[in-house]
Amino acid sequence: MSAADARATAAFVPMPATWYGWLLIGAYIYSLNLQGNVVSFLQDEFGLSYRAVALHSSAIAVGNIVIGLFGNHLIRRIGRRRTLWLSVAGFAACQILLCLASAPWASIGSCFLIGVFGTMIPAVVPALLADIHGEHRAEAYAGQSIAAYVFGLAAPLLTGFFVWQGLGWRAAVISGAVICVAIGLWFRKTALIETAPQTHFNSRRLPPAYWAYWVLLVAACALEFCLLMWAPTFLQQIVGFAPASAATAAAGFPLGMLLGRIANGRLVRRVPPQRLLVAALALTFVGFLVYWGTNLPAVSVVGVFITGLGIAPLFPLVTTLAVGAALEAKDLASVRFAIAFGVSLLLAPIALGALADEAGLVLAHLALPALIVVAYASFFIATALQKRSAIVPAA
Repeated sequence: MSAADARATAAFVPMPATWYGWLLIGAYIYSLNLQGNVVSFLQDEFGLSYRAVALHSSAIAVGNIVIGLFGNHLIRRIGRRRTLWLSVAGFAACQILLCLASAPWASIGSCFLIGVFGTMIPAVVPALLADIHGEHRAEAYAGQSIAAYVFGLAAPLLTGFFVWQGLGWRAAVISGAVICVAIGLWFRKTALIETAPQTHFNSRRLPPAYWAYWVLLVAACALEFCLLMWAPTFLQQIVGFAPASAATAAAGFPLGMLLGRIANGRLVRRVPPQRLLVAALALTFVGFLVYWGTNLPAVSVVGVFITGLGIAPLFPLVTTLAVGAALEAKDLASVRFAIAFGVSLLLAPIALGALADEAGLVLAHLALPALIVVAYASFFIATALQKRSAIVPAA
């Protein structure tokens, strides 16, 4: 079945290129999620301060932003297929460099390059999936998100296993490099829909509605990163869990994320993305109130889980709507997503930490409902802008 045939069918049909994109995104997220486990070992090996350790994630975020700003020129010049090949090779090599790093400057530099080469994958895949599946892109993005979280959950589990076996954290990082290369080799002959004519990068601008969705994406990613980083600390210091128990209880968030993305994969076939997005943000707010508004440990854990369920569909749903708003500029839209990801990763957890230093962790968490308000406002602004653009040509 050709890509055009798949788009024409009433049902969503994953193509080999679909699986290629899904698995590469999974390998990318696996390696990103490893960083949270790896930096603690690097801190011990190099004797780093917490601020120096934080530079590793900041370096990845800067790499994201670099590709978000300039990646479209690379894709235009060498095409999607070669961009993905370059990404796979560079991404794997940089993970090996991280394992070989003998000083902080080398490990931080390796993380920057991981951000650069790795981000080429999500710079290509969303636009590729949109071209393959057309109106079924929401289902394609839902599948992409499920793969991402399956791989993401595997990262800490494999790290723990390798450390337990005495192989160390480097075995988990090298495994990510091997997985990435294996995916690239397996799908090396898979046909990909290449970019539109080169003039589309130059003559097609992203409309205002896209940028409103882009702000929504920043808010959605910021919500996820803040919960991932600060939920264990909140459960320990505010709710009263022991350190080990807090880490275990915080696993309710990624579990909720995984189940939420699986549910989203089914719901997008029946419910318009706009309605799902509004409902997901409402569920996120309810989950936050349960998590934040009580000192009862069991109730707080339930709140963490519900918050994960609510945040889970946001990324695939916003991606679906933003790509739709971008019209013919899908490739440029896909590349610019990397800036949203990088900005939220770079700023959101640090900003919440700074608020906690000034006002305490409880009051600092009020940044989360503020982000939900920003997300709602961005959504309604984007919807209004799309309706306006649809009316103007007919006038």
